Amino acid sequence: MMDNLHHENVVVNTSIGIRFWRSEVSTRGYVPFHWHSSIELNYVPKGRLDYTINGQTVTVTKNQFIVIPSGVVHAVANQPNIGYVFQIPLRVIEPYIDHPERVSFINNQVASPAYATALTLIKRLGTLLIKQPPAFRFDSQIAFVSLLKVLFTELRDPDRQVANSDSVKQLLIFINDHSTEPLSVAALAREFGYNPNYLSRRFKQQVGISLIHYIYLVKLNHLYNDLVNTDTDIRQLFQKNGLTNPRTARKFFREMFGRLPSEVRQQKNSTRPTEKQP
Repeated sequence: MMDNLHHENVVVNTSIGIRFWRSEVSTRGYVPFHWHSSIELNYVPKGRLDYTINGQTVTVTKNQFIVIPSGVVHAVANQPNIGYVFQIPLRVIEPYIDHPERVSFINNQVASPAYATALTLIKRLGTLLIKQPPAFRFDSQIAFVSLLKVLFTELRDPDRQVANSDSVKQLLIFINDHSTEPLSVAALAREFGYNPNYLSRRFKQQVGISLIHYIYLVKLNHLYNDLVNTDTDIRQLFQKNGLTNPRTARKFFREMFGRLPSEVRQQKNSTRPTEKQP
């Protein structure tokens, strides 16, 4: 989803001015911290997603949804799942709400009537956009505006406004772009002009995990992408991604993806189309 980019612009693919798609993932995975120039809503008909947002973990399981404010840094770890993803550009919301970029939302309020109403509208909107029955453009517009009303009047968080930290975003970009190098808290602190202890504390407060832990997650994520997209020897890939302790890397890799690196490579090779002999 976000292999090289942390910031994602929305490419609209619906008549109501939003981007929508149905995803189906059969393996575990991890998307490093990133943000969107839109409000993102993710509904999970089946499976599980674990978001890290505002320093907390929010678990979204079967028949639940989460709303991510525009510009908010978040990461997601997934189990096998089916998802409906709605990305809503701010310009689509601005006719109804002043400063939608400042609005935060209350997630996981599964017992509230507003949550149940929003869930019903999300399912209806998703079904309309997928099946496109007669007059679906009228009906999808009605469902969409009704959903916006519930989200912005009943599920907004009155006690929190979006507070974007450009310094943390720049740090995330730097880590991703230099993930193959031997990164350390001290080196990052020198690069950005901070005291190492202050940088570690600030990072954990804003994103919810330690800086060292996050560096390791990014390296493992790049390793996974290399395993499925190249034929390079696994030992060389460990070196390329700065994973100097293969035993520890394998342990954490299995915790993240449910398989060892060798098993990921074996599965890739087993699903590769065979060439027909002339």
